[in-house]
Amino acid sequence: MTPSYQQQTRDLIDGLKAVCANHGLGNDGNEYKIIVQTFLYKLLCDKFAHEMKRLDPALAKATDWIVAWQKLPKGRRQDLEQSLPAETPVLSADQLIPSLFNRQAEPGFGRLFDDTLIAISVANADIFSVKTDDGEQVPLFDRLSEYVTGSAAKRDEFVRALFNKLAGVSFERVFEQKY
Repeated sequence: MTPSYQQQTRDLIDGLKAVCANHGLGNDGNEYKIIVQTFLYKLLCDKFAHEMKRLDPALAKATDWIVAWQKLPKGRRQDLEQSLPAETPVLSADQLIPSLFNRQAEPGFGRLFDDTLIAISVANADIFSVKTDDGEQVPLFDRLSEYVTGSAAKRDEFVRALFNKLAGVSFERVFEQKY
């Protein structure tokens, strides 16, 4: 039996909280940012995957939809991206969770994740950024691994632990319900 979305959400948040606690960030002021932004990243990736598969049902049937999407002619990929609903982020294959998950063993994985978040934030600023009263845009994401003190290896370990929580959950079906 598949757990409900509410239970999956609670489990994911609890898992992210545990990762933060295990890396010295439990009840830290930045724990909230890490959990919210990591969860948001997960939702944006799943929203993008859902919409791409909806636009091209062959992608939904593929064993690995990302590989199938990358094999499409460039023009077809561009047509799909331009057909995405306005509230859907535009992501590249290397920004998606499965792609990054497969790169966990690389040194500097924490920095790679941070760079990915910043790139997503910049590319989707028109859709997802918030403006202050002064008109300044607040970025969608921060460099999350930098909240972990210590070496780059500790930050990489932290981000790997986050990804191990993200990879086990899919919220794609939620978007069928128009949430």
